[in-house]
Amino acid sequence: MTGVRDRNVYILGAGFSAPAGVPVIYDFIDRARIYFDDPSAKMDDVEREHFERFLRFKQKMSQAREKVKIDLDNVEQLFGLVEISQRLGLESPETRNSTVYVIAKTLELATRSQRAGEIGFQANKEVLERKRGVVPRGFGMDPGFNPPQFRADTYDYFASLASGLLDDPDRQASRANTFITFNYDLLLDDALRRVGASPEYHLPKTRTVVEEEEETSLPVCSVLKLHGSTNWGVCAHATCGYHVVVLDKKVTASPGEFRSRVCPKCRQPGFQPLLIPPSWDKSEYREIMRPIWAKAVKELKLASRICVIGYSMPEADSFFKYLLALALSENHNLYKFIVVDRNPKIATRYEELLDPLFRERRLSTFVDDVGFSSFLSHGESLAELGRGELIRGNLSRY
Repeated sequence: MTGVRDRNVYILGAGFSAPAGVPVIYDFIDRARIYFDDPSAKMDDVEREHFERFLRFKQKMSQAREKVKIDLDNVEQLFGLVEISQRLGLESPETRNSTVYVIAKTLELATRSQRAGEIGFQANKEVLERKRGVVPRGFGMDPGFNPPQFRADTYDYFASLASGLLDDPDRQASRANTFITFNYDLLLDDALRRVGASPEYHLPKTRTVVEEEEETSLPVCSVLKLHGSTNWGVCAHATCGYHVVVLDKKVTASPGEFRSRVCPKCRQPGFQPLLIPPSWDKSEYREIMRPIWAKAVKELKLASRICVIGYSMPEADSFFKYLLALALSENHNLYKFIVVDRNPKIATRYEELLDPLFRERRLSTFVDDVGFSSFLSHGESLAELGRGELIRGNLSRY
């Protein structure tokens, strides 16, 4: 990738996952409670204990609302409270572990059968010939069209477009694509695998065991998960030095198997989901996360386009604002900053963040209450992102 200057960086927040049924911060706890009360969720006794412990902590913290304004229905704020309480010795590590597990389990249950529609396009015949008729995996072809017309699940389409799989093959070698995500879920990860790409997490190799088999011929995309992931497990034994395992499925998908998993280093069971609260303090797993954060800064410094989808840049997580400022202070190649969100107030937040001259010349905002699929199916999206030469004519959303 040396010398590659056409570099897209996609920054993904909760608004990216919401169309697939993933609860947002203000209804997350309500959804967790619904699953806890629902016998069809089929949680075992240990999982139910996690939910009970988490809900007891929330009830305990509700007493503070008599004196302090705090939104305990906001899962990010509650996670932050658990984290600092545990750090100060006011709450047991079990409460923190239960909070992490409840978040991971809720995400698993919320995304089991949700779909977010499809996006279709007519192919550019010349580019399709250069690609020898090959389109990403999972794309269906609508009969009766010449040139052919294809369609795919919205997330599969995004993964294909953003990873370069819909590009003219003559241009692919001169481009790079990176994803920076604050989401714990696997919507992007799974979509990349479905279309024939492989996520590279940039976890420290000396501490990480990857228990998934990837085809070595697949194109690799950097997926930088700054807050952890629901398929990452970390050894809970302090003497182990935080050994990490990367699974091919969510850690909550087979809870008994995950609980009995033995760490290859210390030879003891006791893995926990590796999730980090969206707060200013991310120091607990800094040695594990350092390569990911360093890679994120590097890619932002080199980016020619930055596309933010559904990330609200919350005040509680000032970490990213500082990271962005640090990176952009040394970026001399950025000529497009794109913000895609359902909430006009979020777009305004980015407008206020950027220098007026840069904002006037380089900022592009797309606000639509349908979500990011509306941006993807908009005719200007390809030009904005500088990708997708395989696509010709109008895009359609189903």
